[in-house]
Amino acid sequence: MTQSTELIIDVTDADFAHQVVQRSHDIPVIVDFWAAWCGPCRTLSPMLEAAVTERGGEVILAKIDVDTNQATARQFQVQGIPQVFAFKDGAVIDQFTGVIPPQQLAAFIDRLVPSATDRAIAATDGLDRDDKIAALRQVVAAEPAHKAAALSLAEMLIDDDPAEATRLATRHLPDPDAEYLVARAELRAYRDIDIDELAATVNGGDVSAAPILARALSAQGRHDEAITLLLSMIEEGGDTRDAAREQLLALFVVLGDDDPRVGEARRRLAAALY
Repeated sequence: MTQSTELIIDVTDADFAHQVVQRSHDIPVIVDFWAAWCGPCRTLSPMLEAAVTERGGEVILAKIDVDTNQATARQFQVQGIPQVFAFKDGAVIDQFTGVIPPQQLAAFIDRLVPSATDRAIAATDGLDRDDKIAALRQVVAAEPAHKAAALSLAEMLIDDDPAEATRLATRHLPDPDAEYLVARAELRAYRDIDIDELAATVNGGDVSAAPILARALSAQGRHDEAITLLLSMIEEGGDTRDAAREQLLALFVVLGDDDPRVGEARRRLAAALY
């Protein structure tokens, strides 16, 4: 019933981890749990094989006989066959049981393979900066809701056009990558501020300028000073406390939770607030 080609392979308990789980990090793998005595399997199998072949190498079909490979069937709690799993990046991301209409099967596979927009984004790799920005603008114009395209373009525009970068990334909040880009873009506007002049203003008693000073310090890479200033504003209370807290949280996003300064600052923030 099965065939072995480059795109359609037979797998067993012994090589399932390598042929399916590991391989799915490079290319999506559809797994068909079947048996020779199963009538619906004989209906679905040719449909799967034809659909995978039509994709021309964008996805692989791995067929596994449940009668001779019961360990894997138990591992994935296969109770009815045919049962089909979709693996991507080492994990199951979709599945169905039984025979489904060709249109549903095509949609199932389409969710695994790169879309035309995904391929257009991949084609921008290796382009010079201006050409890549122009190409990404075309992709975003054609499909504004495509997160990867919008965030890639936002990343490239942060220095030259932080307002547009913010607009592009904001559309995809609360995605963590979008939050990171929004925080970076908002800081960009403060990169050219004269810190010494602003610090003199704050030291002269104008506390309303302190949040601006903290942003400028962060924008110019002086994060330790910015954290110290923001925590002092929060611990002292006053009218700027809420603004300082929001700004500190935005700085945490920029630095990332792996930065040791963030953990210490979070502890001081919690102590000051609670």
